[in-house]
Amino acid sequence: MRGKIIFCTLLIITIAFPIASATEWDSATFTLSLENPVVSKGDYTINVVEFDGYGMVALNISCNGVFIGNTVLINNESNWFYMDNDRIRFKGINVTDQRILPMCGSVHSPQAEIVFATERFPEESESMALSISTDKDEYLIDEQVIVTMQIRNIGGVKVDDIHLNVDTDGLVDQVDLPSGFGLNEGTYRSEEIKLRFPATLHNGSYNISVNMSWTNAHGTRDFLTESNTISITQPIEVYKSTTNEASQGQIVYTSISVENIQSRPVSVRLDDVLPIFFTLIDGTVTDNKQDLNWNFILAPHERKVVSYQMIPKQVGAHRVPKPHVTWNLWGENTTNSSDSDNVIAVYQGVSFLEKDFPEPSPTPDDVIMGDRENSSIISMNVNITPAISNEVIPENPDFGKLVPGDTRERSDIIIKNYGSGNILITASIAETGNLYKQGLEIDENSLESFNVTIVKNTSKISHIAFHVPENYNEVGNKTGTLMFWAEGVN
Repeated sequence: MRGKIIFCTLLIITIAFPIASATEWDSATFTLSLENPVVSKGDYTINVVEFDGYGMVALNISCNGVFIGNTVLINNESNWFYMDNDRIRFKGINVTDQRILPMCGSVHSPQAEIVFATERFPEESESMALSISTDKDEYLIDEQVIVTMQIRNIGGVKVDDIHLNVDTDGLVDQVDLPSGFGLNEGTYRSEEIKLRFPATLHNGSYNISVNMSWTNAHGTRDFLTESNTISITQPIEVYKSTTNEASQGQIVYTSISVENIQSRPVSVRLDDVLPIFFTLIDGTVTDNKQDLNWNFILAPHERKVVSYQMIPKQVGAHRVPKPHVTWNLWGENTTNSSDSDNVIAVYQGVSFLEKDFPEPSPTPDDVIMGDRENSSIISMNVNITPAISNEVIPENPDFGKLVPGDTRERSDIIIKNYGSGNILITASIAETGNLYKQGLEIDENSLESFNVTIVKNTSKISHIAFHVPENYNEVGNKTGTLMFWAEGVN
């Protein structure tokens, strides 16, 4: 309740603003967060008190260590808020608001981007700028992190007694930074430090923060802080491969490769599942397991391959589930999956990968001609492939129970070209009424607009979906015959 009273009070204060004057201001933009709650400019320091998550942030302001007031800044504020006898002013630009995310930060890590301006006295014209960058955003653990800082004097006078302090967030610092140097107006200086990851990792990302301070024309200290976040590359890569075409009842082979790409040992759990309508063959699983779950430790840069065999029980195009690996490298479990996206095409009969095509018939030059009593006899055979021949599986797609307005997607269908030439496939529907004609789609096309060319001895996997119109008022089973028409093309 106390926090709410503070917010209401400060909101009332922000209604009043001083009359515009000819005052010159020295402005700077800062980003505040729970991780970086304090910024300083000249004699003044701003400290975050609380984020409300709805576009407001409560702040305390002090001058030379003495508290002078507090306020609340609002997201995308148009007016300035003045303090300390109108010698300072500030306003909110982006303040995390969970109602309109993403804008700035997140609900769990809110941020506030504010503009903070101090009155510029005639004799003051000094200004400093600081930037920080790393050579990469993501690293292997044994790689060196190179941090580059650029310090710029963008004011009109020389600045002295510049100090740099780095918070490496647990990374190992290998270089000492210079201290107490000066910069002439319009010049800059670059500094580089090299960091290493610690022997014991505490998290998967590290925030490197640089604080710069210098003595201003009044003899007091000014401060600037910049930061950059880096992350550790996920240590485990997993790949899955399967036989991509088989006939019903034929053995399908599956292998999964798990590799540790980092330089530290990693504890791994691998979990996989069978596709629907497949049966695991006993005795074929690596390590003689009865399930598809493995636990092991991978040494640095070690790769482990597991395998198993299964048998399909139903024809169609079956999507292969992705395996998942759970690993622990810095004290917490993390899970990622394979990038592979496999489909197994199961046919009713023999697939193209197994089909034996006849050997070519002998030419006349292969026949030795002689007299009838001493002649050579050869057996002649030829298999004439039809010019146009196609097959579609599965033969009986069922969309189940639907109500008006429902949309149902079915497993992919496979259209195979068995002919000796290329074919153009179109589709039509035979039904009582127009239910399927209105609602059936193939590859996101209506029946009337669907067409696809299939090269000889290849197949095409198409996706079918069915939508029941909102105004459909009939009930009961509705059947239709979906026909695919093949036409020879070049």
